[in-house]
Amino acid sequence: MRLTQFQIATLKQVAGEVFGSEIQLYLFGSRVDDQRAGGDIDLYVVGFNRSIEQQVDAKISFLAKVKMVLGEQRVDLVFAPQEGQPHLPIHQQAELTGVLL
Repeated sequence: MRLTQFQIATLKQVAGEVFGSEIQLYLFGSRVDDQRAGGDIDLYVVGFNRSIEQQVDAKISFLAKVKMVLGEQRVDLVFAPQEGQPHLPIHQQAELTGVLL
């Protein structure tokens, strides 16, 4: 996994503040593979069952807080689908390759 302990701690702390302590935060994508270089930080949030509007507001808050602490990092945030929402390929990729932070 290509994240520092400080990055992991920051992501978990901010996620807890913004999404609540009941969520699970997974890293997926290129940062999981130690053999790859570069890439953004792809995060998958499970257990934040709110309206789309609340998810958008929370996502903006999370990204702003992370940027204030970690600086310029490309961070992508994907929420697990809720009941009635489509299960997209990105959800499947996150679930198959994600590592719990």
